[in-house]
Amino acid sequence: MRLHRTLPKVIADILTHNGAIVEDGDDDCLEYLISPSLSRMLDIPEHGRLSFTPDDSGEDAISAAYDSELFRSIEKVFPGSVGTAAATYISYLPNLDKLSKTISEKTLFSNATFRLDRVETRSINYLLVFFKYVALSDEKREGIFPLLVNALNLSTISLVEKNGNILEKLNEPQPKPTLPGQETIKALQSAYCAASAVVKEEIGDFVKSLERRLNRNIKRVHEYYETLEHEAQKAVKKKSLSEGRPRPAVGRDIENILEKAGDGVIRSEEIEKLLNKFKAIETEKQWKVQDLISKYALKIQVKLVAAIVIETQAPLFWINIRRRLLARQFPLTYNPMVRKIDPMPCEACFHPGGSYYVCDDKLHIICAHCLKNCPICGKQYCSACYKSGCPKCKKGKD
Repeated sequence: MRLHRTLPKVIADILTHNGAIVEDGDDDCLEYLISPSLSRMLDIPEHGRLSFTPDDSGEDAISAAYDSELFRSIEKVFPGSVGTAAATYISYLPNLDKLSKTISEKTLFSNATFRLDRVETRSINYLLVFFKYVALSDEKREGIFPLLVNALNLSTISLVEKNGNILEKLNEPQPKPTLPGQETIKALQSAYCAASAVVKEEIGDFVKSLERRLNRNIKRVHEYYETLEHEAQKAVKKKSLSEGRPRPAVGRDIENILEKAGDGVIRSEEIEKLLNKFKAIETEKQWKVQDLISKYALKIQVKLVAAIVIETQAPLFWINIRRRLLARQFPLTYNPMVRKIDPMPCEACFHPGGSYYVCDDKLHIICAHCLKNCPICGKQYCSACYKSGCPKCKKGKD
């Protein structure tokens, strides 16, 4: 995420808001004076110097970089609740006639048709939502990313790779805009759904690295214990020959080797010990593999950090979606903050991938990933209509 405000300016604002005196410096260092209570909360001296570069050689400087203890402690300043704010965005509307002509070109359904019914301009609300994620395995990855959610149609845009110049153009509202309770809940729910998918994309390289290391280490474990098992097999063959038993066939597993070596006769104590040793090697190999799987298991936590309700004027393009004999109206919006038509939402995952479809039951708009085929009966169903799985198999079980 690349925002206009630098980390030193953000930290300085947080400290100043909590009664601190901060001396402006360059982008790499700040001098501060804070109260005793804030000093205890952040576990830093009442007076000191904050460094935002990892290679600062000053012994008196306190690291305040993203991976520092101070940065993690900042959330203590905002206990118990998510930070919320309200703002307005002054929009500059495009030529609606030209924009209307592009709707049919940029809006496509794989199994349905639509027509543009009417165009209007009205005030709508967006939610700029900030999430923090922590991915834990043998290593740790964490970060913060923003999502922009259209509260009217639940279209969600990830701003991870885009310039965050939205914040600097926000204005304090008079009076503050408010969202109806149910509309707010739906917007936040769609943001959480999209956040899960965004995090998976963000840590994609990290997950691939985990898988490579896990597979490499499991391979090493198998090679090591296969060597031990081979030595145990050789010892059984040698012992069988020394006791005058038939030479077992090459390539058989240890149980078959011992079974042929015994040939109905009670095994000697030495062969029994070798059998137990082989079983112990196999058991220990399974434990080692399971330990590796547990070590590289990935746990992901996603937490809502802050949300800004943004009121702005935007054009609405009401389209009439038709699927077979059913029809549904849906509002497409021009987003003045990113200066393009908001993408249609997938009403199942809210982070669409692939082409768009319209379901038969309630005309939900869903992406290719959420139009599923049941692996048991093969029935195609909508993930927005049937969140618990295939309706046919579920009815069959009832």
